[in-house]
Amino acid sequence: MGARTPGGSGLIGRERERDLVSAFLAGLSDGGRILHLSGVPGIGKTAVVRFAVDAAARQEVPVLSTSWVPDERGLRYAALHGLLRPRLPRLRQLPPEQRSLLESAFAGYAAEPEPEPEHLARSALRLLALAPGPVLVCVDDFDRLDAASRDTIGHMARLCGPTQVSLVVAERAAPAAWLPADALTTVLTPLPAAEARELVHRSRPSAAHAEAELVLAVAQGNPLALTELSLGGNGLRDAAGFGMLPATPRLADAYAEDLRALSAAGHGVLLTAALSTSSAVQEILDAGACLPGGTQAARAGLAEIAERGLVGVREHHIRFPEPLIRTAVLHTASAARRMAAHAALGQSVTDPAHAAWHTAQCVTGADEELAKRLESLAEGPWPGAGLLRALAALECAARLSADPERRADRLLRAAELACHHGLVEQARQHARGIDPDELGDLGSAMLLWLHDLVPGNLPVGRERIAQLCSAARAVAPAHPVLAQKLLHAAAGRCWWQQAGATDRDLVVRTLKELRTPPWGTRDIAVLALTDPLSVSHLPLQTSEPPDPDQRLLLGQAAHLTGDLAQAAVFLQEAEAAARADGRHGRLPHILAARALGEIWRGSEWRTAEAMAAEGRMIATGLEHRNFAVRAIGAQGVLAALQGRHDRARQCAAEIDKASLHLGQGQHLSLATLTRVLTASGTGRYAEAYTQLRASFTELLTPYSFEQFWGLAFLVEAALPAGEADDARAVVEQIDHRTRTGRSPLLERILDYAGAVLAPDEEAENRYRAALGDGSEQWPLLYAMTQFSHGVWLRRRRRVLESRAPLTTAESVFRSLGAMPRAELAAAELRAAGLADTTESGNTAAQVLSPQQLTIARLAAQGLTNRAIAERLQLSPRTVASHLYQIFPKLDVTSRAQLAEKLDPR
Repeated sequence: MGARTPGGSGLIGRERERDLVSAFLAGLSDGGRILHLSGVPGIGKTAVVRFAVDAAARQEVPVLSTSWVPDERGLRYAALHGLLRPRLPRLRQLPPEQRSLLESAFAGYAAEPEPEPEHLARSALRLLALAPGPVLVCVDDFDRLDAASRDTIGHMARLCGPTQVSLVVAERAAPAAWLPADALTTVLTPLPAAEARELVHRSRPSAAHAEAELVLAVAQGNPLALTELSLGGNGLRDAAGFGMLPATPRLADAYAEDLRALSAAGHGVLLTAALSTSSAVQEILDAGACLPGGTQAARAGLAEIAERGLVGVREHHIRFPEPLIRTAVLHTASAARRMAAHAALGQSVTDPAHAAWHTAQCVTGADEELAKRLESLAEGPWPGAGLLRALAALECAARLSADPERRADRLLRAAELACHHGLVEQARQHARGIDPDELGDLGSAMLLWLHDLVPGNLPVGRERIAQLCSAARAVAPAHPVLAQKLLHAAAGRCWWQQAGATDRDLVVRTLKELRTPPWGTRDIAVLALTDPLSVSHLPLQTSEPPDPDQRLLLGQAAHLTGDLAQAAVFLQEAEAAARADGRHGRLPHILAARALGEIWRGSEWRTAEAMAAEGRMIATGLEHRNFAVRAIGAQGVLAALQGRHDRARQCAAEIDKASLHLGQGQHLSLATLTRVLTASGTGRYAEAYTQLRASFTELLTPYSFEQFWGLAFLVEAALPAGEADDARAVVEQIDHRTRTGRSPLLERILDYAGAVLAPDEEAENRYRAALGDGSEQWPLLYAMTQFSHGVWLRRRRRVLESRAPLTTAESVFRSLGAMPRAELAAAELRAAGLADTTESGNTAAQVLSPQQLTIARLAAQGLTNRAIAERLQLSPRTVASHLYQIFPKLDVTSRAQLAEKLDPR
């Protein structure tokens, strides 16, 4: 048990224990030593013992081990015999008296007189020392061994100093008086969060992120619990009432001996305390008084379990020093005993909702009053494992509901709650309890909503949009909130599937039939998904106090309309709230959107990369395929901008495959953008322009915010691709169509486009406007604008003036991590006559002009003459002429030799 990987490859973490074991083993040849390990059940003592065994074996030190075996309970010297068994064939080499002591101990009957533990220990040490060299003895579960073996091994520890026999002893108890003064001791503590998370991932690599987080919250760093606990497939059980997961047989076995020795009264009170949602001593004693034995037995039982350290009593409340023992107690108790304890607690617990929980565990029929009281347990927030209590309460309340509509509503709440927290399978289980035949339109509407809400369901076609709108109309009079959710789902399908005007108009028309301005938060999100330009002018405000759902919906609306600054605020708040409440199901949506926004807003892209990676990981685990693809899209765009072109192409291919599988074209825009940036990053501007221009054949679809992003790169590629006039036409149409409402980013992109494509007589003023106040808030676009301005100045022979904007562009590009653009800026600076301090001692830099050096480097990277010409805005003939002069200067005859000569960046 403990923090050991399933494959036995070693410990996770435990650096202090590793170092202690290594130091201990290093001194074995100096004489007998003791290493004592202690800690609560499941904390990892066995894993450290095994680590010591493996380390000793690598040093070719003989190892003999023993541990507690349940079937040998009560057999005297059973553990000692198991320890010495490999050396018993040498028993005859011992002096007769010592041989006789060991033989009588292992004879299987009580010897007369009983061997003295000290004499027996000396005999055992003598037997172990017959072989030359150090010997390591490893004893696990020392405190659970039979008493005779325990006494003997304890004396061995005190007597081993002059020998070459050393002991590693692991037990629950803290270091005891029997240990010699020079013994090394350590108390194992729970694993830190990072190591606990790694252990959960290694032991259950397929576990969803939300379930893993729930296990982390419940296990509290206990390695055995981290590897054993899970939600399972049998629904939530009694343990959910106090926010715990059910124990497995292995976890329960860790406490079996503690429970075995208890009296009937001790068992009864311990079970009652373990089940109780109240920690008040008097309420638990009152419940115990209702069980066999009455008040007197309950008090005696409480005193017994307190004396054994199973519980602590402080200020009239019971605390469990080891919370996991509660689930172990439930695992070993019969259903009848648990129900009896619940019934007693239902009468004694004073909190109405908690009393209802206990009573409900014993009720088989419908009870609406009890169900209403249970529902209050599902009110948020749900920190840590509190979610388990809420889900179990809703599940139980649904079971007690006589009215089918109330039952379905409670199951719907449970499914939504589970889904928002990332517990996908639990959400599906609750959804399966809703019977559409029993509820008609309402049941069908609920299932339609859940099909869209719960990730991982089979894709459906665009016909689902009309079905969702029809369902919203049907339920709106009696269930307006559900109708809003259905319309939001329909609008989401319009966006993901890039639906045509007919479907989008249907959603907007249905919204306006059922709702009236001023629009609520979800209404604005519906409009942002179907016609973002129509709401780009609306103020986005949350209620007071802000609601987490509102934050997410407004963040979505701001993101869709291109207002990335406001989206970042809302989404950051939504992320903080989701993490605090454990709503892991919300994180893929939030992280994918934030990662894409950070590409434009971030001053360096490590944050965006981390968000995209985490969003993809969580989305994949929760089967949120759409958001997983969005996160891959963010990774692809970042990789292309950073010059990691193979990675970018891989991401684009993954997006294509996923889009085909999901039947949703929305993802393809990010694949296209990734390929365009890969092409432009390698100097293939004509190819980049052609690919991106196809995205503007139908200008300003409702999904225009990504077109706006692409507009900046379309304009960037236009001049070197010779498409300036065509690009101006695209920009003019966008400028005309968006005059009624533009996001700050779109304003900056249009300013950039206007400067880059302006005639010479207007360019100076245009660049001044594009680089005005606030332009630094968009670092990538700011650097692109500075670069274009610097190139424009240099092309007009204003070389000295060009250096400042080019230097700024190079600095910002490097800070972001946009290395291809940074190198291009550096090349322009060299062409502007600014010496590169990194070139000292470089022969090529000494014999070539700055322009020639730039061309030589691009050629060495594998670019064709045409690609070099596009990047540097030269003619292919000029490039060829330069290369004709470069080759003899560097004494090379091929591009391969040129690459070796230059060691290109």
